[in-house]
Order: sequence, then structure tokens, then C-alpha cells
Amino acid sequence: MKMKYLFLACGMAALFAACQNENEPKAVSDKPGTSGDYRIIIEGEETDAQTSRSSGTIQFVGGTASGAGLYDGVGRAFVSATPDPGYEINYFYGGPDSEPKKYDNANGGATSFDVPINGQDHLFHVGFKKKTGSLTINAGTGGTVSPNGQVAIQREVPFSIKATPNSGYEFAGWTVNNGSVTIDNANSTSTTATLNSASGTITAQFKQNKVNVYLSVNTRTESNGSGQIDYITYTITSSVQCSLNVSYYFTETTYRDNAQSEKDQWSQTFGSGDEIIRRINEDDGYGNGKRRTSEITKFVIICEGKTIYNGTSIPEDGTYGNYNIIRK
Repeated sequence: MKMKYLFLACGMAALFAACQNENEPKAVSDKPGTSGDYRIIIEGEETDAQTSRSSGTIQFVGGTASGAGLYDGVGRAFVSATPDPGYEINYFYGGPDSEPKKYDNANGGATSFDVPINGQDHLFHVGFKKKTGSLTINAGTGGTVSPNGQVAIQREVPFSIKATPNSGYEFAGWTVNNGSVTIDNANSTSTTATLNSASGTITAQFKQNKVNVYLSVNTRTESNGSGQIDYITYTITSSVQCSLNVSYYFTETTYRDNAQSEKDQWSQTFGSGDEIIRRINEDDGYGNGKRRTSEITKFVIICEGKTIYNGTSIPEDGTYGNYNIIRK
């Protein structure tokens, strides 16, 4: 009978001891483990966070961070932060609970850290901010730009710009005056400019339209048995208002049968479309004749109130300022 109670007592004691050991908390070893239960956590302003052992890259507002996930206690983690175009790192730091800023971008500007796990969880914090700069947009003579002047914009991100020519002008292209600025299409009035440096200046260039001015020179001759008369007409036509002033110096000599002669000289100015009697050779059949010689002394073309040609001869085809003179 005593043996039975002894066995029963021993059994109860053993059962109690087993239950007590099972309910006690397990001690966490300071030594690195190999279970893969140590975490790298990265926190920030997330847009779409997907953290796992196989995908440790997290997308935040303004950039990405990688290295989050589960690691073995003896492993190493490569934790990095990468800004998107137009952004820069605002803060990036982390570490174990005992050293929350063991790794810090503020100390030297590092964007990645080689992190020994050493059997500890690690928490990192990351934030990005826009990179801003100053872009000055100017307009050359003959047009306007939008926006105009100095504007604060996000760097490394395309920024819309527009140039508008004034009446009588055409767009001649964008130029970069200083700084690092990339213009998507420098020959387009509406395009984008990307500021790559802290500041930059660009200018929209304009040029006056080339206006065609047509000059027609028409000559006709009337002849008869006793002589001939030459006529000439100069005509100016254009899409803009133009005028012509052509002056001739005339000398007309009359011969008579008694060997006497008379000379008459004068100058005369004609406009566009006026017919000029330039040369006369005639004989009345009785020994009386008439001959007229002439020369141009002034040939002036005025368009839109501006003298585009001033000479003593008929102009050749060519460009005169912002006008193209074309002989018909």
C-alpha cells in the first residue's frame, strides 16, 4: 500500500513539474540564430508596400527602398533608398532597438547600408522630398512666353513652356542661356523644359516674317514708218502695303531741217502702275525729228512705311531686310 502512494506522489510531482516548465517563457538568446525570424522593417509614406522575403522593395512617395524582409540571425541585409526623378532623400536612418540611428543618411549622405543582422530586428525610416530649382524663361524681340520670368519648378521633371510670336514674326527656336536645361523640341512653340541643375535660363527667339514683294517690269513699243515710241510700266504687288517711287531724268532733242535743234531736259517721278514714255525716235518726213533719252535717277520701294530698297537701278531678285523682292 505504501508503494502505491509513493508512485502516485511521484507521478503527480513529475506531472506538475512538466506543466510548470511548459508554461514558463522561453529565453531569447543573444547569440545569432538561424531560424530566419529576424526582420528588417522600412517605414515611410507608402503608396504600395509589398514586403516579403522574396520582394523586399517598397514603393514610397518619391522613391523606393529595398532590403525589407526576414533574415537569418547570421545573415546580412543590404538596405538602400533610391529617389524617383525629381526627388531626393529627405531622411533615411535605422538600426536595432538599442541603436535606432546606427545607420543614418545624415552622416555622410549614404544611400545604402550593409547591415549585419546579429540576431536583432532592425527598423528603418525613409522619406523623400521634391528637388526644386529656379528656371527663368525669357522672350526675345517679337513674341511672348508662358510662363514668363523666373519660376520655381521641380528639377528633373519636364515642365511645359509655350512661345507665341507677335504679328509679323515667326518662332525661331528655344535657346539655353545658362544652367543645365534639356528642351524636348527646341523648334516647337509648345514643348517641355527639364531643369537638371539648381537654376537655368532659356529664351524663345523670334524673327520677322519674310514678305514677298513682286516687281513686274512691262515694256511695250509702238512703231510706224517714221519712228517708234517705247513705254515702260513698273508695278509693285505684295500681301502688305507697298509703294514705288521711280524717277527718270529725260533729255529730249528736236532736230529741224534748217539744222537747228532744241533741247529740253526735265525729271519726273512715277508711281506703281504709271506708264512712262521712256524713249522716242520719230521723223515727220520733212527733215524734222525728235529723240528722247532717259535714265533712272531714283528707284525706291517702301513697304509698311519702311524703305526696303533705295537705288538708281532696277533691283535684282533677292532678300532686302525682311522682304523678298521677286521679279515677275
